[in-house]
Amino acid sequence: MNFKAKSAVFTSAIALSMMLAACGSDDNSSNVEREEGSSSSVQETSSSSVEESSSSVKSDLPKGMRAATLDDLEKNLTLGSMFGTEVYLASGAKQGVFSIWIPDTAWIAVRSDFENGVIEYGPEKGSFMGIDAEAADEMKAFFDKTGKMQFVVKDEKKLQVSINGGDYIDVEKAKVQISASWISDGTELHGVQLSCKNGDTKQVYSFYKGRYVVEETVKKETTWSAGYYDIERSHLLMLPVFFNAPVFSMVSGMVSTDFDIRMDTGDSLKCEKETIKYKDIDFEAIAGEWVAPENGYDWTLTLKKSGDYSVEAKKGANTEDLKSGIWDVYGDVLLLKNKKCMHTSECASAVKGTIEGFDAKKGFTFNHDDDDSPKVPTTWTVPQYE
Repeated sequence: MNFKAKSAVFTSAIALSMMLAACGSDDNSSNVEREEGSSSSVQETSSSSVEESSSSVKSDLPKGMRAATLDDLEKNLTLGSMFGTEVYLASGAKQGVFSIWIPDTAWIAVRSDFENGVIEYGPEKGSFMGIDAEAADEMKAFFDKTGKMQFVVKDEKKLQVSINGGDYIDVEKAKVQISASWISDGTELHGVQLSCKNGDTKQVYSFYKGRYVVEETVKKETTWSAGYYDIERSHLLMLPVFFNAPVFSMVSGMVSTDFDIRMDTGDSLKCEKETIKYKDIDFEAIAGEWVAPENGYDWTLTLKKSGDYSVEAKKGANTEDLKSGIWDVYGDVLLLKNKKCMHTSECASAVKGTIEGFDAKKGFTFNHDDDDSPKVPTTWTVPQYE
């Protein structure tokens, strides 16, 4: 079966692959895992925006039901009939990415902590991709309206789901055929770095536990993005959270067992695989307040366990610079995303750097790429009190 995307959709897909291109295989075999009895493959896709998401939505459950946990989920599940076809949920390696699928036609990917068994979706929660088909159009409309899925376990026996407050329906394990040519488990990328080149463009992907960082260099200019990833239905799904230049909201492709990647836009590039040598920095351990006296400023870096952050430079009682936003740590990479800046003309949208010599009782070195003025220090220590 041949699918033909609308020209606008196709243009968006090609731009997506150029903006956040991954490395791929020259293999021309089907690039979609198949549900039993299904056929055809997706080559042309579209995308929409993503923002930070949270599934921390509480709800009153009927008697005999409890909120589902990650342990209750299978890797692939049925969601029943929607959009005139069968729809499926994938949780992959349960690394924070969930996806809803019409096989070979369309899919939604979102980031979620699955708190209280809830997955929220919508343009501010995740991203949509699909070909030019009626079912895909209906799924896109469903996605744009936003909503939530509540997963419960009934009588400690049966997994069920309610979509947007509807009746609870049974959720069954789905069988998804895998291929010896493509990686189907996202944990196989833990600690892997893929270096890829296409003409004057080079991309380097570093994969940590459910998180990734990609640097793209065109001639001498480098941009980067970082976020959540997993492999679901043999598709590598990457959803950016931190980035220092405009990016698309989702990159989708397939990773071969030779560690090449073929994008769902059809692009295929070769990669060289290496193992990343790093020491995981514990989020809870580095969260807190850190100080640095430098160049006449007294700096304070506050990393809150909520995921919020701020960095302040003071001279005496006067605040000379102040930035705030969100933060996270992927492996040994500390990432900051600025949402508010005291000096907007001199404020990086995001900052990335490696952590060295971390000691929770002493401090650490933060080798970052922030060149704003005044320059944020690299050496941080614990505050001293009387």
